[in-house]
Amino acid sequence: MKAITMDAIPALAARTRLQVDQMTGEPVLLYPEGVLVLNETARDVVEQCDGKQSVSAVIAALASEYDASPEELALDVLECLGQLLERNLVVLR
Repeated sequence: MKAITMDAIPALAARTRLQVDQMTGEPVLLYPEGVLVLNETARDVVEQCDGKQSVSAVIAALASEYDASPEELALDVLECLGQLLERNLVVLR
């Protein structure tokens, strides 16, 4: 697996989009091969993957939102991004 650096800029992969499932109300990632249902935390991470801010900025924004320290969230955010990267749902710039 490719290492994720703090200065990498995550963005949704081409033809991948975040939306709310109309039947369940759950956040989902839609992509050509299917649908991935996200939990609330994963949705919050994906919402930050705008292709403009670095991984460290994503962690800082989420730390502020969750009233937690960046150190507390860093591993969880990196794990989430790593899983999305493995499934080719997120790209790093």
